[in-house]
Amino acid sequence: MTLNQTSKFKWRGLKLAGAGLLCTLSSCNYLVPAAYIVEGPPSIDAQYTLPDRKTVVFVDDRSNILSRTQLRAVIGDKVATDLMKKGLVTETIASRDAIAIARKDETVDKPIPISEIGQRVGADTIIYVQMKDFSLSDPGGVARPSATATVKVIDVTGRSRLYPAPSELTGQPVSTDMREVSNDLYQSTSGRRQIEDSLAAEIGSEVAKLFYKHERVELGKNLGIHK
Repeated sequence: MTLNQTSKFKWRGLKLAGAGLLCTLSSCNYLVPAAYIVEGPPSIDAQYTLPDRKTVVFVDDRSNILSRTQLRAVIGDKVATDLMKKGLVTETIASRDAIAIARKDETVDKPIPISEIGQRVGADTIIYVQMKDFSLSDPGGVARPSATATVKVIDVTGRSRLYPAPSELTGQPVSTDMREVSNDLYQSTSGRRQIEDSLAAEIGSEVAKLFYKHERVELGKNLGIHK
């Protein structure tokens, strides 16, 4: 081992020891992987590069998984906001505009084609988010909110799927889990709505991450809501 290698090894050792001391002093109740402390969290590449065209996010909840229609807009707006903040798309259309068209003109027996919804709101690209699950607690009764959805990107003009590949039968699955939430929030309507809004924003954030490089594990993420 060379002198430089020895110095680097000692420096990394000091970083790990210092992190352990900080955790002890602050009464940490979790362990942070050594690789995270030394190198930082690993990252995930974008799964698809969005075309920079006028985009709308349409959240489909035809199975009535969400307790409130407003949550569809919360999810869609979170996706759109994050994409614009990252500079991935220049112009987006409010999700509620697409939701309003679907609610007004489609029926259970005759749903409106997704590309048509995009066309009617003036979008070139539609990010189609289909809700699969939205739970405030798991089957065991633990207050740990979670949500899952599938995602497709549709070219409105060409009426074709851009992502995932057309050969895929389903959309790209996305999920999120929050840490256990205080039971006090479940005792009131306003508290439950607070949990729902937070979970909707979380799943929206995960959808947006499909389209940009991000850290696999974000320190402090999914801490849930505490009261």
